[in-house]
Amino acid sequence: MSLIKPLKGVPLFLLTTFLLLAGMFVWLQHTAKPWRKGRHPLPGLGAEVSVRWDVWGVPHVTAGDELDLMRALGWLHANDRMTQMELGRRAGRGRLAEVAGPTALGTDVYLRTLRIEPTAEAIYRSLPDRSRAWLDAYAEGVNAWLTARGGSLAPGMRILGRAPEPWRSTDSLLFTLLMSVDLSFWDQHPEEERFQWLRAFGEAGVRDLVGDPEIHLPEAILALAEGREPPESTGQQDEEGADQGEVVADEPVALGSNNWAVGPSRAAGGKAMLANDPHLGLNLPSVWYQAQLRSPEYDAAGMTLPGVPGVVIGRGPHLAWALTNVMLDDHDIVFERLDETGRRYWRDGAWRDLEVEEHRIQVRGEDDVPLTLRRTDLGPLLEADPERGLPPRSLRWTAHVADDALGAFQRLAMASTPEEALDAMGTYVAPAQNLVAAFASGEILYTTLGQVPDRKKGGGRLPIPGWDPDYGWNGLRPQAANPVVESPPDDLLVTANSDIFPPNESERFTADFFLPFRHDRIHQRLAEATDWTVDGFSELLTDNHSLFADRVVAALAGYAPFEGDAGRAFAALEDWDRNMDPSGPSALFALLRRQLMADLFGDEQRAAELPKPLGHRRSLVDLLEGRAGSRWFDDVSTPEVETPTEILTAALATAWTEGQRRWGPAVSQWRYGELLTLTLRHRLDSVPVFGRWSRRGPFSVAGSPTTVLALGGAWIDDGERMTVTFGPSMRWIVDWSDPETAWAVLPGGQSGHPADPHYDDQIPLFLAGRLHEAPWSEAAIEAATVARSTLVP
Repeated sequence: MSLIKPLKGVPLFLLTTFLLLAGMFVWLQHTAKPWRKGRHPLPGLGAEVSVRWDVWGVPHVTAGDELDLMRALGWLHANDRMTQMELGRRAGRGRLAEVAGPTALGTDVYLRTLRIEPTAEAIYRSLPDRSRAWLDAYAEGVNAWLTARGGSLAPGMRILGRAPEPWRSTDSLLFTLLMSVDLSFWDQHPEEERFQWLRAFGEAGVRDLVGDPEIHLPEAILALAEGREPPESTGQQDEEGADQGEVVADEPVALGSNNWAVGPSRAAGGKAMLANDPHLGLNLPSVWYQAQLRSPEYDAAGMTLPGVPGVVIGRGPHLAWALTNVMLDDHDIVFERLDETGRRYWRDGAWRDLEVEEHRIQVRGEDDVPLTLRRTDLGPLLEADPERGLPPRSLRWTAHVADDALGAFQRLAMASTPEEALDAMGTYVAPAQNLVAAFASGEILYTTLGQVPDRKKGGGRLPIPGWDPDYGWNGLRPQAANPVVESPPDDLLVTANSDIFPPNESERFTADFFLPFRHDRIHQRLAEATDWTVDGFSELLTDNHSLFADRVVAALAGYAPFEGDAGRAFAALEDWDRNMDPSGPSALFALLRRQLMADLFGDEQRAAELPKPLGHRRSLVDLLEGRAGSRWFDDVSTPEVETPTEILTAALATAWTEGQRRWGPAVSQWRYGELLTLTLRHRLDSVPVFGRWSRRGPFSVAGSPTTVLALGGAWIDDGERMTVTFGPSMRWIVDWSDPETAWAVLPGGQSGHPADPHYDDQIPLFLAGRLHEAPWSEAAIEAATVARSTLVP
């Protein structure tokens, strides 16, 4: 009664709601935090396993053999990240709608269509004994934790409303396939998009937008785009295509990365050094989980993926390694010719039956949804989409090829020479990565990691006709055929998702390369010094000078002079140092780039009724520098033919006016950090109360997709601001002159529990561009230990 009296007059339902929310918040704060002390049973262990925790919640694990080590890692991943793991395996199996309801149905349909679950099952059956044993041991560890926890699970697991099923060995393989989905440009549907460009703008338009004047256009595909009958008609069916979701970014989501290594001649300590910051989606908890794992057979530290045994990026006793995405065109879209029944497809001069599977998707709160999936000999069959002019088409994708990525990383961690490292990777197929390694002995190494499609004809940039035997694959090229660079004369290696291959390799390595601005900036900075340190590498990881801005401003000078507000805007950009700082002309440049994309390509997009924004940064540079047709300068929505100077003048003036409206007349005070913000969200962010409680931010940030500090995303709120959707998913540095430690940071923390101190304790370091120590030697680990756990048989 005493609680209610002061609230007299407040409606009862509001009071009840308040008390429920307060009670929920108290429950969220105190329920089921991770265990980091004491002795815990783990059935199946051969002996006790020691876990020493450092101040950042990073476990340093010592076991008597590698299988006990993997059992322990499964237990530890579940202990900190079970909600993340549960959501991931449900996504991979196409079962998110069971817990999330109809909003997740499209994701379930999409990932079932991609055959993620059956591919994981096939890979598991093909694995050698050691890799299967690792997966089985890891699953035992996860299940031991689930048994020990019982119903006392973290808030995220409670929200899902389903008791977790036992972890299966194949669940871990789902995560490697989901990473392939994230890192493959299949997910952006580029070949289908280029086909739409071909329909809308013809051959010249496609060549402009792709930036490749020599792009191969199959005659059958060109005929279809022009509405002509292709050689051997496709017999396409008039069926509705599946909705693939709305694209909100103003260009493809730039999931990329930086990595580099320098040899002894460029390091202050006289030993090889290495750095890495994979650019992935930024959420809470982080993509990565840091751990140090030690047994007689396997000794590695660095970044693990929750759900997967072993270290993916890190160091072993003799080498450190780092990965970036090659951006390889690892798939083909194959237009199919079906018979009049829609049950057979034409291949090699005969009709073949489609494989058909019937699914039922459970949807929380609603009836089950039936789903029919069809497949050809090449892969999943995507249904016809008449609105986009797309016939039924197969997806042929390297991710569907059974490989042993786990075994490759097992061997890589323990390699001691470049030759051993190269030999280790022969069983890895996808997703293709740029591997850079630095060895304790002083060598540095680059190779392309993965197996490349060996295409019969064409470069894979547009769909191909499945009925024409001249197209398709002759299988995959072996890892041993990939380029290798070992300790080059300048003693430095850099990759940043751009084209670093020799001209004679370009046909084999067809890829959606990023522009070279990040790569060139890193190379430029590294080449300037011979005394690199960990602090220097850390600063370079946050370098925000934009060579892209250099090129755009230089190109605009060719169209000057500009008058009025446009002239004032251009003068400010010419005086600018091209650093994407939190304040200053960086804000003007961001507004201008958006306006240029809208004015140069947006009118054509609207006229052609294309669903996705047209033109990318490459298109903009090519057009401004004269490598694309001048047709794009004209505003097709007006009867006049505008000149380049007219269009550019208008864009500069609009950007200048908008900046003044937002921040006033002094461009030096314009706030790019207000324009670009980072909010770290839990994967259950949409859940009331929990979402708000688990969210961190917004934080004002600097950088851009074209700077080494790569942060970017989509314009939201009707163009009022940009929200960061991707960026460094971790930072990692190794200096072999100090072999007792490495350096790391996560954009969040180790834990997935929002009330745990290690959920967000690394955010201040991450935003400040700093890293923390990652001890390696026994002495360093012991000195860093703040808590101990023991896992017992």
